[in-house]
Amino acid sequence: MPATSTAAIPTISEAKYYLVDILGPEAISAPSKSNKSSGKSDVWATPWPSADHLPFFLQNAYRFYQAKLFDRPCLLMLAMTPKGETPAVVRKHWQAVSKHFHGDVIYLIETVSSYNRKRLIDQRVPFLVPGNQLYLPGLGIDLREYFKPGRQAEITHLSAPAQVLVLREILQHDCAGLPAKDLAQRLNYSPMTITRAIKELTDQHLATAEKVGRAKYLSFSAAGRALWEVAQPMLQSPVAKRIWMSWSDEETWKGKFKGRIAGESALAHYTELANTGVIQWALTSVDWSELSKKKSVRLLETRPTKVERPFSNGREEVELEIWTYRPDAITPDKPCVDPLSLWLSLASNTDERVEMARESLLEQVWSVLPW
Repeated sequence: MPATSTAAIPTISEAKYYLVDILGPEAISAPSKSNKSSGKSDVWATPWPSADHLPFFLQNAYRFYQAKLFDRPCLLMLAMTPKGETPAVVRKHWQAVSKHFHGDVIYLIETVSSYNRKRLIDQRVPFLVPGNQLYLPGLGIDLREYFKPGRQAEITHLSAPAQVLVLREILQHDCAGLPAKDLAQRLNYSPMTITRAIKELTDQHLATAEKVGRAKYLSFSAAGRALWEVAQPMLQSPVAKRIWMSWSDEETWKGKFKGRIAGESALAHYTELANTGVIQWALTSVDWSELSKKKSVRLLETRPTKVERPFSNGREEVELEIWTYRPDAITPDKPCVDPLSLWLSLASNTDERVEMARESLLEQVWSVLPW
């Protein structure tokens, strides 16, 4: 088995001390009868012999320790890399291991970002982050991380222009170092709107603004994935409303349609998700107001379900997403919406296929960013 660096890997002792600290010594002090009679203290967690029978990819990714928690058998699935796998992958690994162990399987990891923590909880994967969080749905335990004393500032959502600035900087890296006037021109906002957005970002400690003469120059506190992780709790779906409609496939004006491919259609473009057959488009409320005046556009009461027949009597059924910002503001000249806005727009989708594709989408983004 290949050697793995343990520089930032939690130890079983750290997990034990954390459990004793938050649950009390009785949580792990259930000695066996043999140890009671011999007077020896029970070793809480020991290597799991059956781990040798697991697939090699699981043996390489984790170390396994069997233990007892409140006298219930449990198996600690210790990730051998500091950040571990994506939540979708962890869930598949956890399910695979659970088939071989009769008890609670607990994912043990050094650290979990806020959005990965939410995904693990949504998928009901028990996990333990020593010193920060314990989530055991089978025992009804959900203990969040400790915070420093004092009232915590409530996290607010960024406005649409401020969100555009953050996402564009992450993906394009072309906003930092520019004055507000140039940013307004680049993003098609008024200078006043951009000035307010910059203030939001500085108030939330996501950026700083240096004044040189009469101009303010924007500088971000992080870049790429690091900026995403600190900003993500303040970001929200750009979708304000969804509309289902049909239009004539033969209309010449469709060549000037201002929308961008969005939703599951865009996710299918970026990942291996199968296309639904009903295309989704994103556009602004202003563009929708203009489009709705077309005589060939007809509103539908419900979402199109006949994906095998998107065309009916020469008409195409589509789903429209009305966005709070221009779908092309972050990645201009692309047929699809940008991947980060897309990830946010599908946050409420509970389809397991979509959830896995979203995780794959993020990994693609981080793998290609040069900063």
